[in-house]
Amino acid sequence: MAAPPPSPRRRMRAIGAWLLGVSMALLILLSGPLALFNPWFVSFEQARNEVPARLATSQAEVDRVTSGMLCDLFIGCDDFGQALAGSSTPLLTPAERSHMRDVGHLVRLLAILWLLAGAVAIGMLVAVRRDRHRIGGALLSASAAVGTGAIILALIFAVDFNQAFIGFHEIFFPQGNYLFGPGSNLLKLFPEGFWYDVSLSAGVSIILTALVVLVVGWRLWRAAPPRSEVPAAT
Repeated sequence: MAAPPPSPRRRMRAIGAWLLGVSMALLILLSGPLALFNPWFVSFEQARNEVPARLATSQAEVDRVTSGMLCDLFIGCDDFGQALAGSSTPLLTPAERSHMRDVGHLVRLLAILWLLAGAVAIGMLVAVRRDRHRIGGALLSASAAVGTGAIILALIFAVDFNQAFIGFHEIFFPQGNYLFGPGSNLLKLFPEGFWYDVSLSAGVSIILTALVVLVVGWRLWRAAPPRSEVPAAT
């Protein structure tokens, strides 16, 4: 005898759990990398990679110029015309500024996606709050999927960082305006070592966030029986 079809309420809970899983996967994937776009971390990595010496200036000047560019990335000024002290010429060439505008468009798109994912996650947590088993399953699925993908990407970047970095640009910047010569001030401001450290930090942040969500999901999934098994109140 065929099993009866699931009730509308049960279908809604299943859809809510699926949306929760997708939104949590996006939050895990984006939270750490977006958080790295802050002046303190960027300044630390630029000092570590001797950016002031590359540009023949001070760390304070590098911080000032970079902070303006980070502001342009998120606010959408799309100017990137910052100049070092004593110079009226922008540090970056028109081609470099064009690429930075493309980077800004991507960063803002990801930030908006992160905000939407957060809103959906909160909404779905409220909608299925009584079904902790489904919530736990959604968190487990999201963290496992993103964590596994992050580990695979980390291995790819570790084996051949240059090719992986170029491949990333080819996917997200198909217009191809990301190749510059060794004398490029953009490459001096954000050298290869800088991006290697940022990529490593982003990967670690994603994996650690996935582990935290995995533990929370496991505890919820184990502690609560499936909703259909919860005895009705008498």
